[in-house]
Amino acid sequence: MNFNSRNPLFEVKPSVITGDTADVYLHRTQRIMRNEGMNPNVLMEFAATEHAIMCGALEVKAILSKVTSEGNREIWALEEGLSVSPSEVCLQVRAPYSSFGLYETAICGTLAHQTGWATAARRLTDAAKGIPVISVGAHNVHPSVAAVMDYAAVVGGCASGSTALGAKLANTPPVATVSGALVQLMGDPLKAVLAFDKAFPPDVQRVAYVDPRKDIIDQVISVAAGTKDHLNSVRISRAPGGRLVDASDIHLVRQRLDEIDANHVQIVLSGRLSPERIMDLVENNAPVDILHDTSYIASSSPVPFSPNIRSISDKEVPQELDPMPPNPRLLRLL
Repeated sequence: MNFNSRNPLFEVKPSVITGDTADVYLHRTQRIMRNEGMNPNVLMEFAATEHAIMCGALEVKAILSKVTSEGNREIWALEEGLSVSPSEVCLQVRAPYSSFGLYETAICGTLAHQTGWATAARRLTDAAKGIPVISVGAHNVHPSVAAVMDYAAVVGGCASGSTALGAKLANTPPVATVSGALVQLMGDPLKAVLAFDKAFPPDVQRVAYVDPRKDIIDQVISVAAGTKDHLNSVRISRAPGGRLVDASDIHLVRQRLDEIDANHVQIVLSGRLSPERIMDLVENNAPVDILHDTSYIASSSPVPFSPNIRSISDKEVPQELDPMPPNPRLLRLL
């Protein structure tokens, strides 16, 4: 992926621009700089602290494009989706310090969370060996970041996410199924998918949801037989008693679908996935067509980034450790 392959329109909230989300010490630094009449040009670098998948540069670009001046800034970054190593410089900002210093918190936080989500997504997609993985974990994060998580998951390798705004950022179609709530409200998965079929045009995927508290095989057969050619997929998440669906369950679902000539119906497995669980399914040749991750990506840890002033007014600043050589992989953002 390169910077020209996407053009996501990230919303930069007024609270970020005013610095209300910044660490207080950065506000105090800005005040002292103004009092002292200081505003040198600085080169600040942001380095990853662990092996990860780079993400967040384009949202940082959206922030810095609003607070720095064209002709008096240089922003360089790694392409999103690249693997990065510990201590690798992933972002460089060269500009008058007072134009961007207040946003150090926002830059680090943006890179940390987006990189964490993208890295988790890459672990799942690598394990899936070509089976599409969808991030459907928006209900496990704060709504202000749900769309950004979907975007980062796509950068990491997911086929799409589940929120409308996330799909817009990533330029992918949003993925949705008949909801579990609708199944409960209507009392039957077949009634729910038939109601869905009446409500939406043919180009919307019909992905039935089966109630994990009841026999999943019986429900799958009922839904597939009752909807005939209108059904695209069946989504299974758990077996009765909260048991995880395993490879043998999926083999049985596929067998029963084929027996009623529902060969066109795909099997979607949803739930908390992990690379280990996916690898087990792959090793046992489970005939799963699509994987929906509800929480592995959403609950992944951020990847911290270390900010560091490398030079002030073009003069090198002594470093605690020997500085890394210039990173030839950086591309200019602004």
